[in-house]
Amino acid sequence: MLPWESLSARDERRSRSRTGTNPLEVLEERRLLSYSSLGYSLPDLQVRGQAGSVATWGGTYNVSVLLQNTGASTINEPQSLAPSSQVTYGPDGNIVPPSYVPSSANADGTTVGIYLSSSRRSLAGAIKIGTVTFDSVPQNSVTEQGVSITLPQHPVGFPTRGVLYVRLVANDGNSVVESNVGNNVSPAIPVRFIYRSAPMLRTSALSLPTTLNPGDTVAPTFQIANLGTAAAAAGSVQVALVASTTPDFNLGSSIVGLYTIPTSIAPASASTTSIAGAKHRRLFGSLVSATENVNPGANTIIYTGSAVTLPTSPGTYYLGVVIDPYNKLSQISAPTNRLEQIRLVGPNTSGLPAAGVSGTASTTDFPNPADGQPIGLVNTATL
Repeated sequence: MLPWESLSARDERRSRSRTGTNPLEVLEERRLLSYSSLGYSLPDLQVRGQAGSVATWGGTYNVSVLLQNTGASTINEPQSLAPSSQVTYGPDGNIVPPSYVPSSANADGTTVGIYLSSSRRSLAGAIKIGTVTFDSVPQNSVTEQGVSITLPQHPVGFPTRGVLYVRLVANDGNSVVESNVGNNVSPAIPVRFIYRSAPMLRTSALSLPTTLNPGDTVAPTFQIANLGTAAAAAGSVQVALVASTTPDFNLGSSIVGLYTIPTSIAPASASTTSIAGAKHRRLFGSLVSATENVNPGANTIIYTGSAVTLPTSPGTYYLGVVIDPYNKLSQISAPTNRLEQIRLVGPNTSGLPAAGVSGTASTTDFPNPADGQPIGLVNTATL
């Protein structure tokens, strides 16, 4: 309340006693940006990030840090308006353009500390597992940087396996003077530690026609996620498209197509995109279908296999995916004998013959057809 606002009631009473007079207007309160107690504007850093969903003690672990500077100068700074991307240093070591002066609200040479804690809400007892250094974070801007960390061997006081929490601390070491340090710690990022380093492969999506009938020819597209902490080497993963009269992979099942994945599959510890598991949806987020227009995580690959023809009998059966059908891989936990991404084939109630992929894809550029003859009118006049 402004000092003169306390007199408003008295002024109003006086105005009522005077004929033809109006009450005095009360000035509106204004809140203005101001300098800090040091006499100039300061940066204000906030941090958040993403990290791998699983990890192993002594293994490699990836973290992506998003650092934001919400500080801004309270006055015009014409000499600080040049974008940081256009500010360089000449051969003589002087700044270019020479008129450029960094804003006092910029944060230069700041460090983000990466801590691992057993508590979601506190850094008590946490250990520092890495740092990320940012050369400059201009005022009112956001910058992102990723880092690959080698985790320590099992430290005393931490469990061998289980859920721990990664916390990011902006301005670690207080190298930058800020206007507010109460928002420098990020929310907790959960990470599940497992006892050994190995891949764990699951089929996260299978793209096939919506309606499948016995005898159809299809070209399946697989999306495979590695939920483990070690990469699966290129050429070491086999994926089978299996037809079965039950939802299980057993002696009565038939391998319709067997595919070898030609690329390696990075582990979940190297991916900062949340990956879901049937038992850990709250911890790992949600999976992305291979048919959606969304980029998969670093630990997910999409592979389209060659066309295969489905069995013509029986009239109704199950079609699904089995990774490593001959058990050649050493995984953290092998999937059960259940098929993954199960689809029902049949019954054919349309009366139409089997359909599907036929021939090969055309390599001719649009709009020319496969025979190479242009479509529509063609101007044959010579220029």
